[in-house]
Parts: sequence; C-alpha cells; structure tokens
Amino acid sequence: MQSRSILAPLGCLALACMASLTPGAAVATEPVAVAVADFDYIDPTGGVMEQERVATERLRSLVQQVRDGLDQSDRYRVVILECDPAPCSAGRTDPAELLAKAKAVGARLLVFGGIQKMNAVIQYGNAEVVDLEADRLVFDRNIAFRNDSDEAWNHAAKFLVAELMKENLVR
Repeated sequence: MQSRSILAPLGCLALACMASLTPGAAVATEPVAVAVADFDYIDPTGGVMEQERVATERLRSLVQQVRDGLDQSDRYRVVILECDPAPCSAGRTDPAELLAKAKAVGARLLVFGGIQKMNAVIQYGNAEVVDLEADRLVFDRNIAFRNDSDEAWNHAAKFLVAELMKENLVR
C-alpha cells in the first residue's frame, strides 16, 4: 500500500513531463522585429574633409555592426528602414515620420542614436530604443570611448550590442 502512495505522485510527474514533450506543447518565441536607424554624427571640432569622410564610414560600420549583432541573435530580426532622402536617422528625419516608417516595415522596436566627437581623443554617444507597441522608451544608454580609430569604434559597437542584449527590451 505504501508503494502505491509513492508511485502515484511519480506517475503524475511522468505524465506531466511527457505532455511537455509533445509537439504542440512547446511554444517557440518568434524573434522581435527591430529597426535600427542610422546614427547621427556631430563634430563640433571642425575636422577637415578627410576626417569627416573617415568618421562617416566608421559611423556606418558601427550601425551595421549593431544591426548584424542583433540580427544574429535568436531574439531579434532586423528590418530595414528606408528614407528618401537618406540617411534615416533621428536627427535628419522628422520623428513622427521615423516612427511611422519603422511601424510600416513591421518593427516592434526602433533603435536610434548618435555619436559626438568631443575632442581629438574622446567620442561620446547615446543609444535609445523605443517600443513602438507600448509607445515608450525602453533603453537609454550613454557610451563614451577613447581614441578615434577603427578599433575604438568597433569596440564601441560590440559594447552597444552587448548592452542591448543584456536588456529585456520587450516587456
């Protein structure tokens, strides 16, 4: 009789485990659609044309690394924003239009931001994420990095992706 009372709860547990393994029981989470706008760049130091060209290319690379980092995760699926005229950034596109374009391509989240050159050594930036369904800011991070080199910009991009991945952006 005692063995029956022990086996009954174990049997229920076994049935519960089997039910969780059936094909219909597992719920797959779809990746969240995220639009990553182009970032803005400000250089109040009055850099020469060659420096501006290099900074513009580094900025494009940073944004592409953020897109790639999010898209390579299981959590996010990057959708592409298109603006005419380009770039599609918070500083160059009307905010209401930018939000509308993100919604039109099916984005749940919109990532945007910018980098400002403080001097020859320091870059300062900000990245934000808006949950378009909840209509609220869900991420706001300041970043700063030393040196104006490809390596420094790449490190900043990796850091930003890591910060985005640490957060639960969809609540």
